Amino acid sequence: MKNKLQRKIDRQTADIASSAQINFRSYQFPVFMDRTSGLLILHWSRQIGKSFTLAAWAVDRLLSRPGRLVTVLSNSRDNGAEFVLKAAEICAKLGAVCETEDQSPDLKYENMRMEVRITVNGKIGRIKVLAANPRTARGFTGDLILDEFAFHENSAAIWEAAEPIISSNPDFLCRIASTGNGKYNMFYRMVTDGEYQVMRVTRTDAWKQGVKIYDLKKRAEITPDQARAKSLDKRAYDQNYECAFADENMALLTHDLINAAERELVGIVCEQDWSPAAIAALMRCKGDLFVGVDVGRNRDLTVMTVFERIGREYFARAILRIEGMRLPQQQQRLGVICKLPHFRRAAIDMTGIGLGLLEYSQDAFGVSRILGVNFASTVPTTKIILAEGRKRETVRITEAMATELLQVYEDHCIHQPYDQQLRDDLRKPERIVSPGGRVSIAATRDEAGHADHFWSFALALLAAGKSSGPFSYAAIGHQSDARYQTGEIRALRDKRFNSRSCVLV
Repeated sequence: MKNKLQRKIDRQTADIASSAQINFRSYQFPVFMDRTSGLLILHWSRQIGKSFTLAAWAVDRLLSRPGRLVTVLSNSRDNGAEFVLKAAEICAKLGAVCETEDQSPDLKYENMRMEVRITVNGKIGRIKVLAANPRTARGFTGDLILDEFAFHENSAAIWEAAEPIISSNPDFLCRIASTGNGKYNMFYRMVTDGEYQVMRVTRTDAWKQGVKIYDLKKRAEITPDQARAKSLDKRAYDQNYECAFADENMALLTHDLINAAERELVGIVCEQDWSPAAIAALMRCKGDLFVGVDVGRNRDLTVMTVFERIGREYFARAILRIEGMRLPQQQQRLGVICKLPHFRRAAIDMTGIGLGLLEYSQDAFGVSRILGVNFASTVPTTKIILAEGRKRETVRITEAMATELLQVYEDHCIHQPYDQQLRDDLRKPERIVSPGGRVSIAATRDEAGHADHFWSFALALLAAGKSSGPFSYAAIGHQSDARYQTGEIRALRDKRFNSRSCVLV
């Protein structure tokens, strides 16, 4: 049974919170006052007060349980700092004295360690804000808040680490809050499982209770329906604001983009070898020719695409699909294109068996005309990806290439022949957002291959120098290059192989 001091604190907290000092909305106040639910999941819209409500709840736990530890696992350093500021704001409104401290040894997110301290009845209670990972999830004893849980890296492992601790003591409470982030994370599973208490508040719900929405340009008040109508991405709007769960495995190239690129008589698709008609068409080209080669042997196809560049436009003049062919014969077919008068450069997937084709081709046509790309490598973040709001300094080369290809389609600067296998293959790559917000490009595999046409297109654009920067490409020297015989060049080559440089110089 609560002692008199505890009951007094409870009454005072409720009275203060319901006063004008903290203007909780009707959907926030029950969360703030809930001191009994073992686990409560908040599936709320963006920008309606999730973090403020959780910060208030955490402060209340320290006031109503002197000496309590509340651990907050946050998905970013910025969000962690905001939580601390909100907790301090709540303390000021409640008349509680608090101390805040950033104990992080550096500015790296994974080393984040921030703290809010409140002394009640001689006991020091703490709100500890840490980076979200399984290690920190194992280290708490007390209450737990998982803020923006759908965006936590390894959310399943975090919950696996945290659940036994919460289950070990009936006085330990857990609050999980997030906006949706697709269906491939623990937050989605917990919300849809039916086993847990879930409170869902959409933007429309919050708007009806006084949360205002403003037009992005005119800054006038608008309704949720008007905001959705103005949104360029309805799928993202519904997930961010109306508590829908989007399937983040969305095809990078839509049917509309592919339809807009298809043209009659623009190019010729060949099987196993270039047709005389394809060679004749390439001989008639006046623009520069660039080739992309996605290399396969047994499981995947090898696809060679020849783009003619005319101004800003790229025309897929010839596409060759090769199945089950040894590399020397593949190199011979590539060599036919490399000998054309307007051929300028080829980019080859050097991952796996592609390295052999790269070396054969560089020996025959020179390192300056044949580029190698390691699909497992990273490159500096491109301007296009930076424009999306990404903060990482590097991205996977496949993401950079795929984003560049998408941009060309969106600019309607690419033209390709009608071909169902090509169309189906272009639809395979998907943009996947990890629980930590990390974007990657993945492609489904079926009996027809592994998006071989898509990567052949992307490589051809790379060969043409189509890049929003800042990454660029060069080729490695081989035994046929006189410079390769020097120890210095050989050491440089070995070093860059070991570091998995995206394109080895």
